[in-house]
Amino acid sequence: MRPDSPHNYPGTLGNKPLAVQFHSGSHYVALRLLEGYLPAGKIKLVHYGSPQNRFEAMWNGEVDAALVMEPWITLAEKLGCKILCEGHYLGAENASDDMDPETFAAINRAVERAIDMLNADKRKYLHYMIEDPRISDILTKYGGITSEDFHLGRLRYAKSTPYNDEIVEDTYNWMSRWGLITDTACSTDLVDNRIAEPTPADD
Repeated sequence: MRPDSPHNYPGTLGNKPLAVQFHSGSHYVALRLLEGYLPAGKIKLVHYGSPQNRFEAMWNGEVDAALVMEPWITLAEKLGCKILCEGHYLGAENASDDMDPETFAAINRAVERAIDMLNADKRKYLHYMIEDPRISDILTKYGGITSEDFHLGRLRYAKSTPYNDEIVEDTYNWMSRWGLITDTACSTDLVDNRIAEPTPADD
C-alpha cells in the first residue's frame, strides 16, 4: 500500500477495497492472508484484473491495498510502499485433456531444467522480467527497477510434486466455504496428478 497509508497491519483493512483479480492467485492469496485477521463479511475484494491495473489502482488511491506479484512488489518497495502481509501460492501445471503424453513430458522436462537454472543464479535471469515488453514501459514510468532491487528470497522455484489426498480435500473444502466452487463438484475430479509421474531424461 501507499507510503502515506494509515494501515500498518492487516487487521485495519476491514471494509476497505482491496484490488485483486477474481478467481486467480491474487484472489485466493488475499482470502488466505486476511481471513486470519478479519471476519469474512469485512473482506472487501475488488476485481481490477492485471497486476499493473491493481498496482496503479493502489498507487492512485482508488483502493487501499493491492495484491500483486513480482516485479510489481519490487517496484512498490522501491517507491516506499508498505507490505502488510505476504504469501506464496502454487503455480499449477496446465495442459489440455487431449495433450499427448510425449509432449506433456517434454514440456515438464524443459520446466524442470529452467527451475534448476533459475535456482542456480536467480539474479542472472531477472532482466527478462524487467524487460518484458508488456510492462517495461510502465516500470520505467515509475522510475524503473534493476535486478539488484529484488529480494531473492521471495522468488521460489520448485519442481512439481503430487497433490496428496489431504491437500486436495482441504483445498476443496476451503474453496467451497468461500463459494469459489460449487458443492456439486467432486474434489477427486479436479486434480490430475500425472505431472507427478517420473519423466524419462532426454537422450
